[in-house]
Amino acid sequence: MKNLFALTSLSIVLASSDALAQDDSSSTDGETTTEEEAPVELPTTQQDEALTMPSLSRAQHKWLEPKRSELPQVPHAQTDFTAYTLEWGETKVGLASITVGALPRTQIGTIPVLDLLGIYNGHIKVNAVKAGPYGLGIGANYFTLRAGDMKAHSLGLSLIQSIDMMEPWSAHFGFKWSDIKSSGVPDLDELPGILTGSTSSDDFQASQMPSEWDFHLREITLSMATDYRFNRRDSLILQASAVFWSDVIERGYEAPPIIGMDELFNKEVGTSTPIKDTYVASLAWQWSWRRTDLRVGAGVSSVPAAWLLQSVDLSYRFGGKTRSTERRMNKTWRRNKSDTKGR
Repeated sequence: MKNLFALTSLSIVLASSDALAQDDSSSTDGETTTEEEAPVELPTTQQDEALTMPSLSRAQHKWLEPKRSELPQVPHAQTDFTAYTLEWGETKVGLASITVGALPRTQIGTIPVLDLLGIYNGHIKVNAVKAGPYGLGIGANYFTLRAGDMKAHSLGLSLIQSIDMMEPWSAHFGFKWSDIKSSGVPDLDELPGILTGSTSSDDFQASQMPSEWDFHLREITLSMATDYRFNRRDSLILQASAVFWSDVIERGYEAPPIIGMDELFNKEVGTSTPIKDTYVASLAWQWSWRRTDLRVGAGVSSVPAAWLLQSVDLSYRFGGKTRSTERRMNKTWRRNKSDTKGR
């Protein structure tokens, strides 16, 4: 019994000693942590000898400005002739179209000028594949026009492949299938004057037969393009396209020479390869500033001045991840301007 009592007493004493040791350790650790977290101050005797960090001069600050001409190029910034789309949340307002990045790798848009003329339209493109240097875009567009008894529509389906050949150079190949139908005699009073000219509506209606306005055309257009990007602002763009297969299923009238309608509707019934009558090629330079893109160039085409649609464009772009990042960089650079001094 005495031995048991002695062992029990010894165990209690050892346990108490361990508890006290843990309390001391915790207290010491707490003091150490507090000391480590406390800021280290430079001794007063050494503060007079400390050196002040130098400020940037205005010239140095200007040199550090994040100019787009000095920033690395963005391979997938072009979206009108490539497989790529606007970034999610990005908007492009151009001369020809208004386009919005509605979802990741998905853009939708319309051509406002045609909407105002009563030709309601819309287009969509999805960057379905984006794997390394390869991209695949699938698109569709739809146009419709109604005027009196006339009903006309155009449906287009397209596929574009883009390949990054090397860091500043990409190539793009695509084709577009189009189906165009028209039936019924139009009421000229329901059409804008720019489409009808000075034609009298009453005289026109009296001289037309409904069957003469039945029209159906299918065609496939091939397109090729390449862009060489010198930096984020400057790039060189070469484009070419032509209708290589056309099938006029039905043609019932001689169209007037209005906005190229005669070139489209006055084709002979049957299948053809009208490359020499539909080719378009252009070479253009594009400047991409913070929010404005300008494309200017020259070209050749079977239809006079058709190359202008490829080589001339002006658009305003905002939103999206890339431009938001640039905006923050420029904002930080401007904010730091107050810290500069001298020259």
